[in-house]
Amino acid sequence: MELRRELGLKEVVATVVTSVIGGGLFISTIQIQSKVNVGSSIIISYILAAFPAFLMALCYAVLSSALPSSGGEYVFVSRIIDPFIGFISTWARWFAMIATIAAMAVGDIVLINNFFDIIRLEKISTFISTNIQIIAIMLVILFFLINYLGVKIYGKVQTAMFVLLMFGISLLILFGLQNVSLSNLEYSFHFDMESIAMASSLIFFSYIGFAAIANAGDEVKEPEKILPKGITISMFAIAIAYVAVAVVTYGSMDPSFYGSYNFSSGSVPELMANFLPAAIAVYVAFAGSIAIISDINPMMLATSRLSFAWAKDKIVPERMAELNKFGVPKWSLLVNAVVAIAIIIFAKVFMNVVMMINMAVLLIYIAISIATLILPYKHPEIFSKAKYKFAGIWAVALAGMILSALFFGYILQLDGAMPGFLFLLAWIGIGGIVYVATMESHKLPWRIYKEEKKEKERIDKEIISQLLKKLK
Repeated sequence: MELRRELGLKEVVATVVTSVIGGGLFISTIQIQSKVNVGSSIIISYILAAFPAFLMALCYAVLSSALPSSGGEYVFVSRIIDPFIGFISTWARWFAMIATIAAMAVGDIVLINNFFDIIRLEKISTFISTNIQIIAIMLVILFFLINYLGVKIYGKVQTAMFVLLMFGISLLILFGLQNVSLSNLEYSFHFDMESIAMASSLIFFSYIGFAAIANAGDEVKEPEKILPKGITISMFAIAIAYVAVAVVTYGSMDPSFYGSYNFSSGSVPELMANFLPAAIAVYVAFAGSIAIISDINPMMLATSRLSFAWAKDKIVPERMAELNKFGVPKWSLLVNAVVAIAIIIFAKVFMNVVMMINMAVLLIYIAISIATLILPYKHPEIFSKAKYKFAGIWAVALAGMILSALFFGYILQLDGAMPGFLFLLAWIGIGGIVYVATMESHKLPWRIYKEEKKEKERIDKEIISQLLKKLK
């Protein structure tokens, strides 16, 4: 039995958009002001933050076109750079993706509470706040079951959440534009490049998540065409949505509003409820709730496919690659769900090292950009298969690598970053032990072929060198 190719363009777009749009759009757009007093200049910050995200998205698009496969990030790095680097970088990435689900337990539940507060069901809001861990575990189990039933069911559920989410964002923009005033935007606009750049560095993490679909390459129809197309379309749509929502939000607030609103705990649905028709405000708050929970489904998909790819390469037990009758790696999915639930249960402890998540993302971004940079030169036979390529790919990959490294350095300087960095190093160390312990079982045919090819090239060079000496 093999993985089933049942995801089309709409499912790819739905996965990317719902993976990215979440708290970043509905919460960071407001709460950024408590960290950096950037005002309506956040519009520029969103545009600037989109550039490094687009660079990385282009790298993923090229690699997905050349090597579409399940566990795509692992396959890209292991086949192009080195098997050990491929495993270690995705080992950190795997844990980071599962850990994002812990946000449901101790993270910001403002958006879910906003919905029930707006419809005057404060008791439900209080119940959610006091029982968030149980609710989070139930959501993990729910999306585990959805994924277990196959990618066709996954695609339908994710597409439905995508439609609900985008309809809410569209209503917000459409009805919100009626309140936008140029004078409101001008009032809080501060063209301070230092503040704008700082806000951009924080907002950049609102764009991550697009890579999840790259790990399901074996389940996408015509992946060499649909994956790059879906990633590109989605990133444009996401950037437009972010900028449009920022314009509507800050364009609606008159000068007197700034002194009476608490930006440190606010959200877009809560703030815009002051300006939108009641029914529209309720649906926008509902869309915010969808944005929060819609991250779980693709994370379950992506993490299970990474461990599936490791199992195929015999780095972890081969049983992790066993498929159920729906063509889904059942044991990988189950293990990932159990780990997610464990993180939720011990979330308060884990929150001390939560910055590890962003560090692990940047680590895989650096590896992916390096893989894209060297692919045309180190493996022209693989690059020739890519149906999505463009001139100057080396410049895009180099810029992506440098910017990811700079962001990594920036995070290390933030307060509370060191515990996350130490946890990342410890987790990588555990991964190294796992890799070495299973070394004998994963002497893979493709790697042996590469080593034999290198050895043959070395021998050929020696023979040629000796012949040239004799001719002299």
